[in-house]
Amino acid sequence: MNKGNWWILSNSISLLFVVLIGLMWRFSINRQEPQVDQLTNQSDVEQYLTNKFPHLTQERTPTGLYIQSLKFNSSSEVNVTGYLWQLYEQEKYLDIPGDEIPVGFIFPEAIDSGNNLETTFAYRDPVDDGNEVIVWYFETTLKQSFDYTKYPFDYKTVWIRIWSRDFQRKSILVPMLESYKSTIKKDSFGFEPSIVLDNWTITNTFFNYRTFNYNTQFGIWDDDKKNTPELYFNLVIKRSFINSFIVFILPLIIIACLTFATLLMITKDEEQASKYGMNTSGVIGVCSGLFFVVLLSQVQIREQFAGSPVVYVEFFYPLMYITLLGVSVNSFLFFHSNKENNLVLQWINYEDNLIPKLLYWPLLLGSATIVTTLVLLPEQKINIFTPSQEQSFLPDKEYTDETSLLPDYFDLESFNQPPQQVYQTLLPVSLFI
Repeated sequence: MNKGNWWILSNSISLLFVVLIGLMWRFSINRQEPQVDQLTNQSDVEQYLTNKFPHLTQERTPTGLYIQSLKFNSSSEVNVTGYLWQLYEQEKYLDIPGDEIPVGFIFPEAIDSGNNLETTFAYRDPVDDGNEVIVWYFETTLKQSFDYTKYPFDYKTVWIRIWSRDFQRKSILVPMLESYKSTIKKDSFGFEPSIVLDNWTITNTFFNYRTFNYNTQFGIWDDDKKNTPELYFNLVIKRSFINSFIVFILPLIIIACLTFATLLMITKDEEQASKYGMNTSGVIGVCSGLFFVVLLSQVQIREQFAGSPVVYVEFFYPLMYITLLGVSVNSFLFFHSNKENNLVLQWINYEDNLIPKLLYWPLLLGSATIVTTLVLLPEQKINIFTPSQEQSFLPDKEYTDETSLLPDYFDLESFNQPPQQVYQTLLPVSLFI
């Protein structure tokens, strides 16, 4: 084949690798790990507890949650604010002022960030059947372990484990699903619709139970209480790919193009050499400058995920290091005299350094395709659904007119106010019609 046909073959192979990488990126963007054991209604809760814990005799405390803000302080710390409410018998705290009622829950993963507000009583409201709802405003920082290996195509499940303040496990928390308009699997609920998550999007929320086999009884538990279910509220969030692409991947693409342009300037043709003037020292100088740019970018991403395993995008940095080193070595060998008819030097000098130029993109993109295949191995693809734009603290009845169920004084916008203002605005409020 002539030189033109070789270039067509090289470009075709490179384009094929680009298409393969693009398809795998698309699958990764639309992929979400399926969530199991979601509690979608009260019958699911009863069925779960009856089937897996038939001998439970503890009192059940209905509990609901509403998230107002969520922020990643670091790769393993999440700051969460919102409201949590519980249903109690009215006589339990009948003679106790609201602000003196003990907080009925704890977050086991909470850490002291030094800036969090203390959990604050918001309001209480009597309901039918001699019960009352007590609501608290909370701010907490949770320590959690996340898997970032697929960054920037990763999903995160921010889970909020809720324990009853009764450490002896005399009561079990059950999700108050009737407090939300809809809790089916395709809907998201329990968070502020206008919540700001920077580079994240909420794709799903749900309650579920998990059990843990602790290796101690803490000195007080009975055998029948060791494996009691623990209530979780989960927010599945999806990272925005565009921001990470612009910050980390696009600069690598530009550097790869600049490196290839440098490789094209390596020539012994006197006319071309007079135009570009690129010799061995010039090539090494360009590659050295690009090396430090790549290095600084990798340091930035490593600081962002300190303590985490190597993430997907980081694998491209060693590829660029090898590419920059390879172009520098190629330049040195190309201009090196071949008095002994060395086969490697003959191969490099063939058609004015044609073979390394033809192999540049297929080798680089082929390596990137292998990395993408191994790290972003396609999994089961499920639909990505949009978070519900309307939330309600009201139990599900037959919704003929969603606004007609709200009392005149009930205003969810007031939950955007500080706890003291919420108290003034919502007291008294009935969650049950």
